[in-house]
Amino acid sequence: SLLMAGRAPRVWAGISAWVPISDLTAWHAENKASGRKYARDIELSCGGPPGKSGEVDAQYRRRSPLTHLPKAKGIVPLDINAGIFDGHKGSVPISHSLLAFNAVAEKPDLLSKGQISEFVRTAKVPTELIQPIKDASYGKKKTLFRRTSGNVRVTIFDGDHEMVWSALIAWLKE
Repeated sequence: SLLMAGRAPRVWAGISAWVPISDLTAWHAENKASGRKYARDIELSCGGPPGKSGEVDAQYRRRSPLTHLPKAKGIVPLDINAGIFDGHKGSVPISHSLLAFNAVAEKPDLLSKGQISEFVRTAKVPTELIQPIKDASYGKKKTLFRRTSGNVRVTIFDGDHEMVWSALIAWLKE
């Protein structure tokens, strides 16, 4: 969904992405480090590991939403969601969602590298970002962090690699 938001932003009325992968090169490295099988799957799709050749690296860039997302800024409404434990219990660290948000957010709303790193390392919201959030659409999955910038919103909820259908439908209704 994020790849298409960047490649064809004027086609969509809105896009809701859940626990998305935003950078294939980073995800490859994360999977190699954790021993997950996806590293090999990515290599088969892109023609080899990152750094094998210019052509392979071009495939990683072409298939990574972060390459294209800046073209969606201010055009298509984006709703990006991730569970705080994804990357610990699931396969996609929440840094992917937070970096995707940064790719289309306004400068004053950007999350710092340190904040993103703390989210990932501790599976907790950094102290300076804690805020009360009430959103009944997430049901039992408490919303832990939310930031909006222009027409992009990122939400981190108490969960892992999953989708909260009621929240997705509520956002689409808006």
